[in-house]
Amino acid sequence: MAGLYDGLEEVAFKRVAGGYLFQANNRYLFGPKQRYLVDETQKAAIAACLRETLRRIKPSVFVAMVLIPAILIGSNYWFATRGGTLDVTIVESDGRTTTYSQPIGRDGSNGTLPGADGSSVNFLFSGLPGGSTKVTFNTLAATGKAGTPIIVRFDAGGATINITDGKNHIVRTARLVGRAGGTLGAITLFGILVSLCLFALYLGPIHVYSMSRLRPLLLGLPPSDERIRAWDGLERFAAKMSNKLLVLMGFGAAMAFAGNALLVTDALLSHRSIDNPSVIIGAVASVLLIGQAVGLAILKMRAPQNVA
Repeated sequence: MAGLYDGLEEVAFKRVAGGYLFQANNRYLFGPKQRYLVDETQKAAIAACLRETLRRIKPSVFVAMVLIPAILIGSNYWFATRGGTLDVTIVESDGRTTTYSQPIGRDGSNGTLPGADGSSVNFLFSGLPGGSTKVTFNTLAATGKAGTPIIVRFDAGGATINITDGKNHIVRTARLVGRAGGTLGAITLFGILVSLCLFALYLGPIHVYSMSRLRPLLLGLPPSDERIRAWDGLERFAAKMSNKLLVLMGFGAAMAFAGNALLVTDALLSHRSIDNPSVIIGAVASVLLIGQAVGLAILKMRAPQNVA
């Protein structure tokens, strides 16, 4: 019975005048690929090495398929629920609106709202929204004179402050609303950093192990200036990949798409915003994975049976 990775070792070879072109990854992973001219015997030895390496790392691939998504989802959830976000909406007397967000830690947060004629209003939160959390407003006149502090409860409804001028006319209204979870930018950055770290920890050891097994077979081989173009490599990958691998990739893409579709549907039915970066990135990634699986299936059906 055909294995999951059977045939993939042939993707790195291309028939050329005088033998075969073998294209390997850079020994440092990043950088130009290494290309060598090999004969039939050398090709067979290298292909056998690649085939055995793929067989040996297969358990690690399956473990990573479970661990990486679990760690990524878990860490993002932990980060998103660890703190809170303060959304500030400032409405001018002429209707102009300005909005911004800032993080709220477990020890609270603070900020300053510009007032009229050089005055300002400082706010200080005692903690995350809800419970016994309070927000203290301190006004500061343009002359430097401080007003009487105003302390209000900071619950899910938020707090509103009207900023007046010297004639006690409202010139600006600030609406402060707290919510659970970090800011959109912080969650996005955290997710990207965690993803990079996880894939580095996954790909790095595999690359080092693969190159250590392959390096003795490459010693003394003549380098070549020919190359396998990216599109040619994709076509060869589609032609050589097993049906098992294609089905597995398609199943994973479909599950990712279905999971994100459920999140988006739930948000819409609950009248919640769907501009969370994790939802947006996940939705885009799942669509790309579906497109990749479909594209590979089409290329595989169109590929000739005797791709060399």
